[in-house]
Amino acid sequence: MPRSSYEPILSAKAWEFFTALTRKRQQRLTKLIYLLADYPHRLGDYQTRDSVGRFLENLQMEGFVFTYWADGAVKELRILDIVEL
Repeated sequence: MPRSSYEPILSAKAWEFFTALTRKRQQRLTKLIYLLADYPHRLGDYQTRDSVGRFLENLQMEGFVFTYWADGAVKELRILDIVEL
């Protein structure tokens, strides 16, 4: 998989979701995660805020909703939650 401009970082909650999937579904989700990391500042379908007031993007992609924010200081895409629709 080619390296994205931002490194995707999964929270413990997102990692738990990921590891519970079958290998084939993990591969599909990995592609989506790197696609998202290629465009870390894209606006989601809607925004929420975390406990410190940071805006979180929520984006639906191919049957999953990703909750994330881009940490430009360290070039990391922080994926906080992944939910399958």
